[in-house]
Amino acid sequence: MKIVLTGGGTGGHVYPAISIAQALKKLSGSDAELLYIGSSHGPEGDIARNAGLEFISIPSGPISKTLSLRNARSLAMLFAGIFRARKVLKEFAPDVVVGTGGYVTAAILMAQRSLGGPIVIHEQNVRPGRTNTLLAKIADKICVSFEDSVDYMPKEKTEVTGLPIRAQFIDMSSKADARRELGLNEDLFTIVAVGGSQGARKPNEIIAGAWPIIDDGATQLLHQVGERYINEMRNLLGPPEERSHYAVEAYIDVPLAFAGADLVISRSGGTVAEITAAGRPSILFPYPYHKDQHQKRNAEYLVERGAAVMCEDLSTTSEQLADIISRLRSSPQQLASMASASAALGKPDAAERIAQIVLQVTKTHVGN
Repeated sequence: MKIVLTGGGTGGHVYPAISIAQALKKLSGSDAELLYIGSSHGPEGDIARNAGLEFISIPSGPISKTLSLRNARSLAMLFAGIFRARKVLKEFAPDVVVGTGGYVTAAILMAQRSLGGPIVIHEQNVRPGRTNTLLAKIADKICVSFEDSVDYMPKEKTEVTGLPIRAQFIDMSSKADARRELGLNEDLFTIVAVGGSQGARKPNEIIAGAWPIIDDGATQLLHQVGERYINEMRNLLGPPEERSHYAVEAYIDVPLAFAGADLVISRSGGTVAEITAAGRPSILFPYPYHKDQHQKRNAEYLVERGAAVMCEDLSTTSEQLADIISRLRSSPQQLASMASASAALGKPDAAERIAQIVLQVTKTHVGN
């Protein structure tokens, strides 16, 4: 069988597709021939190739409702992308196409539908984006990460699967082992802060400002700030010897870091699936500038279920964050309750669930 995967623009769309690809290989063995189609300018090409997948790019660009020269160019790229995708799909002849989001998926899935082939889509956010809301109408099956997402999709073809995560989050190390491997102190209260695949400047600054307040000698902080902000943050914080329990890195081993964490501070995109799979309490900073406020909805979902605390980039001060951390740190019972609520939301087998749906759609298509 032949399967095309697509998703692009950010790691939040690409990594779930890679996880699905890995689950498909595991379930089908050598029977599945996989191809990844994405944009030429996003991270998906490098990520897909590093995962051992063949990759082909097509033209794409973001489209908004406003009239602008940029939007006209993106619309032209959409039609060019559909034309290019039709050519690729005709040559590869997939049994199904799986889309995980990002504007590049629109051209590929529209091309697949124009050729009469089946489609499976996955929506990672509580409230679906405009692209997936439109694509849901032509999809054969829709997989969603949250129970509440079903309200926005055609219920008869929607299944709650969770968000696919990396396999490393399923078989996690113990806290002690993870801390040893990361070079952290096994006995200190451990906070892990991550800013998503692109980094997060404002939360970085808020966290850095909170550190002198929460630095009690019994706490350590491992902070992934992103490649674009690493020099800026190191200049802001000064030499490492002046902050012995505060490690600042461009990138960290996130599965290992979450395994060693007592508390996670993060954006609330796809990372929420990793946080809940790890069963960790969290402080979430939703990305504030997306018009649909997807990350805010995700954060609210966890907050309402007692798994997280939400902060805002534009209104939270370092002092307020320090107060939240201090209160959680001094209340092991509340942290344990949040961890339990987080674990209850986790769906570590999401990739396998989606892979099974994809294979079923493939069998149905072949049977017809």
